[in-house]
Amino acid sequence: MFKVPGFARLFFNIGLSVLTLCFIGFVVTARAQNPSPTPREQRRPLPKPPSGARGFEKYAGRDTSSRLIAAGATRETINPRRPVAPLEGRAYDARPFFAWEIAPGSKSYHFALYEGDFDKDQSARIVYQTDVTLTELTYPKDAPRLEPGKLYSWRVSTPTPTGKEDGVVARFIILSGAEAAEVKQALATAGLTSPKTPEDRLDQARVFENFGVWYDALRIASELAQNPNHKEALAYYDALLHKIETKPGP
Repeated sequence: MFKVPGFARLFFNIGLSVLTLCFIGFVVTARAQNPSPTPREQRRPLPKPPSGARGFEKYAGRDTSSRLIAAGATRETINPRRPVAPLEGRAYDARPFFAWEIAPGSKSYHFALYEGDFDKDQSARIVYQTDVTLTELTYPKDAPRLEPGKLYSWRVSTPTPTGKEDGVVARFIILSGAEAAEVKQALATAGLTSPKTPEDRLDQARVFENFGVWYDALRIASELAQNPNHKEALAYYDALLHKIETKPGP
């Protein structure tokens, strides 16, 4: 029987060890370059209401296909001053975020918030009004407190040589009672009551969207979209706007 010399076995064992180490090094390097998705990257399903998304009724006017110019999005403007909001909106935070479409040539906008539905009652009391140069406004801390469960409406106007031009009126309520508790529980279940990272905030916006809370979802999306490097936030912001821009079905 043929016997392998001792030195040959030694070289064979050394070679085998080297090959083993090289293989281990290759595996470690590959894992480092392509790590397994973390729990955050896998994005577990976020809470949704039993009946599905609510509160995203589209504006049914003639100019539903209008576009917005804001937060990194470049869009054609067709309907100046139109609120970027559903016909009947919902807000979770008592300091809502308001946004509207740009009016070319206008250097300022007059924002007015009314108690009740201004479309139905032109004598509705003005709760708050101010002039701004941007096409968005977060309800100030020192403004009159908005009551949960109460209906409010708002619109913006721009000055003209002969007076002013008014935008479309939008209506909204601050969630209260069981609806507010439902959203609060959903945020707690998802661990998003106090988000700490941009990814957490984006997930929080998605929870608000799932529950039809347009004003809060848009506020978060608009803030995150200010970062041009956050591609996911930019895509989400654009998709959220599209929900309002899309014409309702017959």
